[in-house]
Amino acid sequence: MPDLVNTMSNLLLKLPFSRRMEIEADYIGVLLMASAGYDPRVAPKVFEKLGQVSGDSALRDYLSTHPSGKRRSKLLSEASVMQEAISIYREAIAGREVDGFFL
Repeated sequence: MPDLVNTMSNLLLKLPFSRRMEIEADYIGVLLMASAGYDPRVAPKVFEKLGQVSGDSALRDYLSTHPSGKRRSKLLSEASVMQEAISIYREAIAGREVDGFFL
């Protein structure tokens, strides 16, 4: 019985928070990448390719600690995220200091 409780606890409580933290880490990573002068528009394409390589499936998405490559790509491609990253990227390649980021 403890194994069942532990498994259900992982599926219902821990994994959703873990995936949410991974999405937040992806967002921060794209902003850091942009502040270092790397084009952030590449990141969604990388996650799309990773999703193709790993073979996204609904069951794998549900049981995984990480969001699928397709989901990560979609979230990073959202207008608000990408606009913020591109703005930081343009500041970085222009040689200006980006507020909140130290290089």
